[in-house]
Amino acid sequence: MNPSEANSAVASLARFIRSEDGPTLGSGSVPFADDQLYVGLAHLFAVVIWPWKKSVSPAVDAHGKEALNMVITWTIAMFALNIATAILPRFLGTILSLATSLLSLGFLALAIYAALQAQEGKLLRYPFNLRLIK
Repeated sequence: MNPSEANSAVASLARFIRSEDGPTLGSGSVPFADDQLYVGLAHLFAVVIWPWKKSVSPAVDAHGKEALNMVITWTIAMFALNIATAILPRFLGTILSLATSLLSLGFLALAIYAALQAQEGKLLRYPFNLRLIK
């Protein structure tokens, strides 16, 4: 892949993934540095961080909701894909299983990217996210 193709791929991905200014870090009762840490961790450990810090930090609340909604969406999708993998014939099931593994790695990369963006004050809107927690 030459540099112009790589730049084109990054530009396509940038249109697909939306990032916006999140709530101001340090605007709650949590100091800026702690808030910066917790918003990053909220994308990686939403089930623990969001319930713990949502009431003291508007930034953690926003980032945690987005991340937790993605975890819920991902769990539903993985459940359905695993059932399909079990039902399909062996060859197709193996291919679907490999595709599921690649999707899982993509989700992990997206969560890490969101955590890095969160520490800069940006709120990443995960694509295909069911926003069940408002």
